[in-house]
Amino acid sequence: MAQRKIGTVVHTELVSQTLMRFRLQPEPDGRFPDYQAGQYIALRRDDCKLTRKRGVTPDGKPIFEPEVDPWGRQTIGPVTHSYSIASAPSETAEHQWLEFFVALDSGFHGLPGRLSEALFGMSPETSCEVTYYDRIAGNFTLSARAEGLESVLFVGTGTGVAPFVSMVKELHAQGGGGDPRRYTLLHTNRTVAELGYHDALFEIEAAGRFDFMYVPTVSRPSEHAAVDKRIGQGRASNVLRHIFDLPTTEDDKLTNAVGDVARVAAGLALERLVHPVLPGHLTASAIRDRVDPASTVLLTCGSPVSTADIKSTAARRQIRFELEEW
Repeated sequence: MAQRKIGTVVHTELVSQTLMRFRLQPEPDGRFPDYQAGQYIALRRDDCKLTRKRGVTPDGKPIFEPEVDPWGRQTIGPVTHSYSIASAPSETAEHQWLEFFVALDSGFHGLPGRLSEALFGMSPETSCEVTYYDRIAGNFTLSARAEGLESVLFVGTGTGVAPFVSMVKELHAQGGGGDPRRYTLLHTNRTVAELGYHDALFEIEAAGRFDFMYVPTVSRPSEHAAVDKRIGQGRASNVLRHIFDLPTTEDDKLTNAVGDVARVAAGLALERLVHPVLPGHLTASAIRDRVDPASTVLLTCGSPVSTADIKSTAARRQIRFELEEW
């Protein structure tokens, strides 16, 4: 049985108001277990505002309600949650820390997530200690999910990019290790800043130590932000549809709408659509040439709504689909 140990957060970086990177060192004189890129570990804090999940919205967002004591005060207690590791095994071996990319979760009505709120509230004045379980697990790894295939297509949305960052950084550190596979990462977040790892991923792509193509896009492009032609736009699910010459989700819904209410709702959604646009130096055909359906696996991690649509696209194009789920 995995033992609970106390680690210390030695570095935090607020990527945005709701996204953070942090690095966790093991307990003094300890070390983290060996692991493979793509695996996860359970973390815990004991000062979390407790909530109770009472359902999900139609778009898959959890609905929480506070747990309260007999006097109506929200209770405080321990919460454990598993997070994919964003650092590469070689980084951990060298620096003795694990890196994580986490979001300040908020359920329906904006009630913050229990553990993530405590993590975002860490400071030297309070406590930078995080309990971890001395076991790293999961089979969302290249050895388990991509064996015998010629091409791997990663689709990471939001903090779901973390296992792919670990994989890409490890492949770079090993110089490809004689791996002949083609790797393509479609990476989407709301804004350029929230991509989080784009600078490092561009550098890895430019180094050319293995066959890697990076395809970043943002789902909420700002007309006031400086344009980086290396970054496209659109949600990952619609960018993937665009690559494979399929209509957007919104176009599909309008085409298949039955009844006036459904048609009006679909029309409004289409008006708000951020149309998929690839980075300026890439074309859909160039990406398709890398991902022959007969020899490709699509690995995805992210929001349930996005992954459901991504799975549908993979099925329509007869691409093997693998999802990170604990």
